Amino acid sequence: MQNILNSLIIQTFHILKLNEEQFFSVTSSHWRYYGRKTQVNFTDNNYEINAEWISAFSKKTFLRLLRNVKNGYLLSRLMNKYNAQPETVKAAKEIAEKHGILFNYDHAKHVLFFDLLTSLNRLKTDDFICIIGDGYGFFGTLIKSLIPDAKIIFINLGRNLLIDVVCFSSIFTDNEALHLVLEEDKEDISNHSIIFLEAENYELMRDLPISLFINIASMQEMDLSMINNYFDAMRTTTVESYFYCVNCEEKTLPDGSVIRFNDYPWQSSEITGGGIIDDLCPWYQEYPSSIPPFWKPFDGPHWHRLIKLSTKDQT
Repeated sequence: MQNILNSLIIQTFHILKLNEEQFFSVTSSHWRYYGRKTQVNFTDNNYEINAEWISAFSKKTFLRLLRNVKNGYLLSRLMNKYNAQPETVKAAKEIAEKHGILFNYDHAKHVLFFDLLTSLNRLKTDDFICIIGDGYGFFGTLIKSLIPDAKIIFINLGRNLLIDVVCFSSIFTDNEALHLVLEEDKEDISNHSIIFLEAENYELMRDLPISLFINIASMQEMDLSMINNYFDAMRTTTVESYFYCVNCEEKTLPDGSVIRFNDYPWQSSEITGGGIIDDLCPWYQEYPSSIPPFWKPFDGPHWHRLIKLSTKDQT
């Protein structure tokens, strides 16, 4: 994984550090604001991550462990309520332990997402699973841990993708991942099970054998034009494909624009004909807190939807 780390560092980290105000057109006002606060520093042959808003992970310390006792109890109740599988919980906790961070709500929710998609037989290994905006690569790492033959494409903004690479590679040190940069790189895709693609080059996701696309709480942070572009690119997949999407029903970005779940470019036939899930996500409406009230609501309701995509060969 060291080669891809070096590649991403050269092409994103050092370049962006020259001008921390530099952003590409695909970057929404949300990530222009939080991207300035995202840092990956290299010291003593180790990477130190400072990423606000990507996720709420905390380094494990004795004091934080004590403070987290109540949260740990609440998370256990949440996972038990929705019948989290013991092997999924174990794998997620092992990843957090290897990262040296506390197991928190971000991890627990992905346990439930994994079990849901597994129960629906959507996490297949014949084709790629594409995760758009995986917070520090945790869901992809969890999938790969439990399904070693899984083939995964991580797509994220350059600053954030570097964090995905660092965190994934700390678990899978020997995986020879592909950094997809140019159209000709696609010729080598069949030789890799892990691919990293910067959102700035999202067009390279077109015409690939992707059987499942996943987006969890990051489309709500994109401009609507970019959401439209992603849907258009997803519908070029070369195999039968599904899209699992979990996002806030409505979110106001820093520039004042309002992103609504129902304004995404869904096709009615995908929801009424191929829709499998279309409801409020039951475990993504509130999060645990060690301070009363112990469950606090998110800024707004979160909806989840699983649809069979109407691809270009089906329309």
